[in-house]
Amino acid sequence: MVLKNARVFTFQGIITGGVAVDEGKVVKLSKEPESLRADEVLDAKGFLLLPGLIDAHVHMRDMQLSYKEDFYTASCAAAAGGITTVIDMPNTIPRTCSLKALREKMEEAKKKTLINIAFYAGFPSKLTEVKQMTKEGIVGFKLYPHDPFEEIDLANEEQAQIYFKAAAENNVPVSIHPDDLETIKKLQSKLKLQKLSDIEIFLGSHPAESERKAIAKYAELGAKTGCHIHFCHISSMESLAAIKKEQGRGVKITCESTPHHLLLTKEELEKLNTFAKVLPPLRSKNDNIALWAALLDGLINMIVSDHAPHSLQEKQKPFLEAPSGFPGLETLFPVMLTKVAHGDLRLEKLVEMTSSSPSKIFKVGNKGMLREGYDADMVLVDIKEKWKIDPEKFYSKSKFSPFKDWKVVGKVRNTFINGSCIMSDDEITAPKGIGSIIQIRH
Repeated sequence: MVLKNARVFTFQGIITGGVAVDEGKVVKLSKEPESLRADEVLDAKGFLLLPGLIDAHVHMRDMQLSYKEDFYTASCAAAAGGITTVIDMPNTIPRTCSLKALREKMEEAKKKTLINIAFYAGFPSKLTEVKQMTKEGIVGFKLYPHDPFEEIDLANEEQAQIYFKAAAENNVPVSIHPDDLETIKKLQSKLKLQKLSDIEIFLGSHPAESERKAIAKYAELGAKTGCHIHFCHISSMESLAAIKKEQGRGVKITCESTPHHLLLTKEELEKLNTFAKVLPPLRSKNDNIALWAALLDGLINMIVSDHAPHSLQEKQKPFLEAPSGFPGLETLFPVMLTKVAHGDLRLEKLVEMTSSSPSKIFKVGNKGMLREGYDADMVLVDIKEKWKIDPEKFYSKSKFSPFKDWKVVGKVRNTFINGSCIMSDDEITAPKGIGSIIQIRH
């Protein structure tokens, strides 16, 4: 296949020309693609061609949570958002905490996906399965200290050290949702005795201090074991300072942030109620500013969606009972492209944060760049089109978003997996199962 009449993004500059694809790989970037022989020639109509996005933090749900989302609807949502590879989280039902559960999940995903999916796992009860799950190709292990689901007690430092050392020996990172359970419980008990609103109790029991404490604790485990620690959805200036300090003493740490933590504040939570409820919570404008600075100077390594779909019925429960999270696969790219259009973010930085950096850190293969020999996972974008976000049109089963009615600049026209077009002008154009399961060789 040859895609002609494109503006092709490379880190050395934009090439006006096109790209040739054979057997799923980019074989040629050319200023004169018409000279290349091909079975199929597509006209890019002058749109910008970028590497497909790699979203390293996605809850695809499925299995017993398929009423919230499944591998097919999530992959359709990803395709619509220009995302060609996702890393799926393990806090599903059943939990992905054993080799058996991991294999079952992979088999289910293989039948339904349109895109590339890699997987996290939770730590297994059998220590020997750490190596087996790594050989099966997981990206790494994920911990939720505020809501642990493993059969082992990782709050016990001796036990945690054994598992973190095993992860280090198998060359996989441990990703942490940084929150401190003891801090949360103490604050919740104290705040519930006061005359506060549910939102005030929620915000007060998940302060930046809880995030910072967790970062200090797990960075220390990283230092003791040599394990690569990845901190998820960083939300506060205190956390950024803690990460910088730990990196300064040589601990191997990477981290991510989300569009909602970069762009929204707790004022949106007060206005939108449960539909903006997320963990970590939305914080202050000053935190937004600190996160942007950290993103621009390289302390934050990637931007992720933290796509966390729920049913409308669940989100309409009383505030403290409603689950945290909202869909993000279809909003990540347009809201960040809008920052590019407004001159707040360089295009090169956006591509680095959403494609090349997650590819390198999580070793997802020849992805994340438009380069000869790399997988032809690509997205064609009209960077000038203005439109409004309408959650009713989402492919995700979750038809709500804190970005509802946002006016954005930049529209995904086509999404390609291995050179095959899976989405064109908001229409899914490929069958279930065309995507692939990424099994990483560590």
